[in-house]
Amino acid sequence: MIVLINKVFFERPAEIIRIRQKTMLKYVKKTLNGILRTGVKITVAVILPFTPVTSVAEDIFPLQHDSEEIHSGYVPGEIIVKFKPDIHPETRNKIIGMYNCTVTGKCSFSDLQLLKTAEPEQTEKMLSMYQSHEEVEYAELNHYFRQFLIPNDELYPIQWNFKNDTYGGVNLEAAWDIQTGDPNVIIAVLDSGAAYEDFGIYRLAPDLAQTRFVPGFDFVNNDTHPNDDNGHGTHVTGTIAQSTNNGIGVAGVAFNCSIMPVKVINSEGIGETFEIANGIYYATDNGANVINMSLGTDVNTRTIRDALQYAYNNGVIIVCAMGNDFEQGNPLSYPAAYDDYCIAVGATRFNKTRASYSNTGDHIDIVAPGGDTGLDQNGDGRPDGILQQTFGEEPDDFGYYFADGTSTAAPHVSGAAALLISNGVIDPDMIREALEQTSEDLGPPGWDTEYGWGLLNIEAALKYFEPTTVVPGDINGDMIVDFDDIALLAEQWQYIAITPLATDINGDHIVNFKDFALLAQNWKNPPP
Repeated sequence: MIVLINKVFFERPAEIIRIRQKTMLKYVKKTLNGILRTGVKITVAVILPFTPVTSVAEDIFPLQHDSEEIHSGYVPGEIIVKFKPDIHPETRNKIIGMYNCTVTGKCSFSDLQLLKTAEPEQTEKMLSMYQSHEEVEYAELNHYFRQFLIPNDELYPIQWNFKNDTYGGVNLEAAWDIQTGDPNVIIAVLDSGAAYEDFGIYRLAPDLAQTRFVPGFDFVNNDTHPNDDNGHGTHVTGTIAQSTNNGIGVAGVAFNCSIMPVKVINSEGIGETFEIANGIYYATDNGANVINMSLGTDVNTRTIRDALQYAYNNGVIIVCAMGNDFEQGNPLSYPAAYDDYCIAVGATRFNKTRASYSNTGDHIDIVAPGGDTGLDQNGDGRPDGILQQTFGEEPDDFGYYFADGTSTAAPHVSGAAALLISNGVIDPDMIREALEQTSEDLGPPGWDTEYGWGLLNIEAALKYFEPTTVVPGDINGDMIVDFDDIALLAEQWQYIAITPLATDINGDHIVNFKDFALLAQNWKNPPP
């Protein structure tokens, strides 16, 4: 018998533990009997604090599993259509009306339209009709995407994923001596939202109270309050920029950077192509430097690919989880498989071997700690999961939860990219180079399909572009002062630089004409 508990199926009797901050440590354990439905795996990221806190353990973490029916499926009765640029609106409307379709959504960032068909059971037939029109550039189904999340079931108080590589970590403590992030650097988290504000039934997560947020958007409910009703997005957000050094809870990789919550995943852990594409365009047009996508599908969709190309061409770093379906045939997972635009991240365990669920392939770039709650490789009597604050059954029911998977891994890389940008490395290709070339080589020498270039080492990445010769005004680090540097200066004009910023050339903590003057003095001036 399959028992559904909080929409999570468990494969064996499990002791599920959630920890909360209290003044005393006690454990309230609940034993659940169930069977895991293994068709789809999902991933969340979690992290531990500088110093342990006393905690209460109770209840369970209601992470969502997709059903097999949703996996690789699409929204019945919906088609995404992009007409060719020279097609007149009247002609477009005539074609749409010809098939009794209605326009239910328009992407304000591109020329996409979401159409509703009169008969949902004829969706694929209707798709073929639109694809046959010479006026249509392309037409696609509105495919579902899913979060990469694997539920956990026990308390694990050790933050091994942030330690040095002896512990399978990313050498973050040493990296913090170099850079902790700049608030002008923005990471867009395309997920189920974040517990970032008190609004209606939603509450600000206590351990995000000092995290900086910039305005985001909810494309699921079409409003300006991208609050999390699933828990996954809050988990991922915390890994990237959890409030740190605040005496409570857990830490984040780039805790002085800013988060832009973009909700593209609903309360069931499902997102749609049209909403996700809108999220990518929105993040790009509203100043995101990095986009984290801990979600995926096995469907290759041009709608998403075009949106990613737009983001990449506008200088945005895109980090994607590889997927957790290795044991289900290791299918390609998108958007991670769009290798021209994305940094694809696989997951490792405590002992620096690939986690059994983590997908492999020709497009993998790097690996980071994803954890494995089925193992105890550090011998502490608990599973090797990764810890982060999120909420339980209600959006104000906060605690600290463990999970494993490739979207646990991806936020480590997003945070690392943000630290590199904060440290003055702005060019996306240079950021990718720094991350890949300083990673710890695992598996066969060099790049391979299992580990990519190796395990993320954030300290080494921050030191990769340390200049031997400093050219004032060389903002992008290519050792020459030219129009590329002017463009970067303009992007951050009048920014207040709380931490070191490459565009703050004279170091007075504001980007202005004084910095421009120094840049002009070294115009087209290569190093000696």
